Amino acid sequence: MKTIKTAIKSTLIIDPDENENVTLISIFKEYGLELDIITRENDFLEKLNNNRYECVMIHSDLPENYTDKIVDTLKIDFPNIVVIILLENPTFDKIFHFVRSGVDDFILKPFIWDDIEKLLRFYYY
Repeated sequence: MKTIKTAIKSTLIIDPDENENVTLISIFKEYGLELDIITRENDFLEKLNNNRYECVMIHSDLPENYTDKIVDTLKIDFPNIVVIILLENPTFDKIFHFVRSGVDDFILKPFIWDDIEKLLRFYYY
């Protein structure tokens, strides 16, 4: 996990469930932060290559192990991007797997306003 506090300004969320992201969208807008959301995981490379993101949030259970593929790509090709997993149905094995993969943080789904605000205060301000 990153120990250096960064000042993230732009974030990409990769999550097929648009409805659950309403909370994130409203909080990010309230804080005046840039946020892009894609619902198709295979669009992420195009987005990353065409935009400058400082953080990528990825749903933990994308089909066909896309979550792992995206984390691997980010850690190799975009090592300065903060990687946060949107963790649904957390288990010790799942958390341990992502920690070993080098993700920087987690946030539990369904989202709780206070958890998102804590995350924003740590990484964004």
